[in-house]
Amino acid sequence: MAVIGWLAMIVFAVIFVMLVSANLDPVTLKLWPLQQSYSVPLYWIGLAPLVFGSVLGFIFGWASGGSARRKAREERRRAQQLQRQLAAAQRVETAPPPPSVPAALPPAMSETAEAAQLAGPSR
Repeated sequence: MAVIGWLAMIVFAVIFVMLVSANLDPVTLKLWPLQQSYSVPLYWIGLAPLVFGSVLGFIFGWASGGSARRKAREERRRAQQLQRQLAAAQRVETAPPPPSVPAALPPAMSETAEAAQLAGPSR
């Protein structure tokens, strides 16, 4: 589809160049509210609206894409935030474990309990 657009643009450019080269004669241009008349080459009468329309189209196209650009910025910020969170989680996951605390020793037995254990089960 883009190839067709480029081909159409090339065709229109060739036609435009042919018209410009064939219409170099000056014409008198009188604008209604102004009292002066201007002598301009004939191709300017076709070129001026083309340039004006292109600039106006660019401005409207840029303005209409504002919401899409804003959404793209928000999504880019969100992706960066998620990447930072992922990196932090990976750092925590790969960090060496903290040193383990040795298990507590069982409480010491009293002398009477020791003697009872040594004597064996009572009958």
